[in-house]
Parts: sequence; structure tokens; C-alpha cells
Amino acid sequence: MAAPTAVPLPRVRRARVPRRALAAAAAVATLAVAVGAGLTGGGQDAAAPALVGSVAPPFSLEDVRSTGPAVELPAGRPVVVNFFASWCVPCREELPALEQASRQAAGSVAFVGVDVNDSRSKAVELLAATGVTFPAGYDPDRAVATDYRLRGMPTTVFVDARGRVADVAHGRLSAADLDRRLARLTGRSGVGTS
Repeated sequence: MAAPTAVPLPRVRRARVPRRALAAAAAVATLAVAVGAGLTGGGQDAAAPALVGSVAPPFSLEDVRSTGPAVELPAGRPVVVNFFASWCVPCREELPALEQASRQAAGSVAFVGVDVNDSRSKAVELLAATGVTFPAGYDPDRAVATDYRLRGMPTTVFVDARGRVADVAHGRLSAADLDRRLARLTGRSGVGTS
């Protein structure tokens, strides 16, 4: 009996992809990444325009620190509502700038935090570690986050003195961006956070 002989595999030609097709695919991928980054990186997503101009949903939450009265949306003056969580790295990075702005704008702009879908003890640790002293409510079931159409963390909502949403920032705010948004909210040339 003869030993089996190896059968050579047929030669397969690789399909050549035109450079234009590769460039188009790269452009589409880049655009997809940029759009995705806009949902969490300081831009506004599709929910923001629908929320801007509407009455800010009122809320009453338990104080995350369990030391104070219920945390509510203040009325009659501009308010900055920051949605955060201990598991959110950009939240941790932006909280010190929000605290600094809250101290500098004391009396003219109220700052309120909303801890979303989080461990209460870890949220308290985060607030202590970042030096945040403004009130923060506890939203473990995302009820308030849902009312505000939250899509990512962090999200900061700027409410004017009439109680209407003036601006929404998705993603981490820099001190300079926060200052610009506060200036627009209050009609001043700048609050001085940067």
C-alpha cells in the first residue's frame, strides 16, 4: 500500500482593499469614537437639548451623609446640580473644582450633589476625600437621575433662578469650562473658579 501523498493547497489570492476604502473605514471609526466620547466627555448629547429650557424636575432626597435635612432643588436662585458616584473616576476628578466654585459663588449660586446608584458609605468617603461640603442627596434607585434624563457620569445641570434648565454638561468639567458656564448662568463676566 502506498503512503498517502500530501495534496498541495491551492494558492489563494488575497483581496486587495483599495486605500480609499480603508481611509473611509478609518474615518467612520474615528467619527464613531468621537460621537461616543461626546456622550461622556463634556459635550451635550441628544437628551440635553430636550431638557434645556424645561422646568427642572423638583426632588427631595435623603442627605447622603445622613446628617442633615432632606436635600432639595433650591428655588429662587441659580443652582448647579452635579450627578456623581464613587465608582466614577471623572466625578472624583471634577468634584474639587465644583467645591471651589461653590465656595466662591456662595450666596449667589446654590450647589447640590446627587449621588447616583452608589454605595452610601463609599459616596461619603468620596465627598470627604475631595473636600466637598455642599449638600448631596442619595439617589440609589436612579429616580432623580431618570427625571433628569441622565445618560452618563458625571453630568452637571445648570438651573436658572426661574427654575428652568439653562445648560447641561455631560462628562468631566474643567475649572475653566465650569467658570464659563457659571458666568452664562448668572449673567456675570466670570465667577473666578479658574
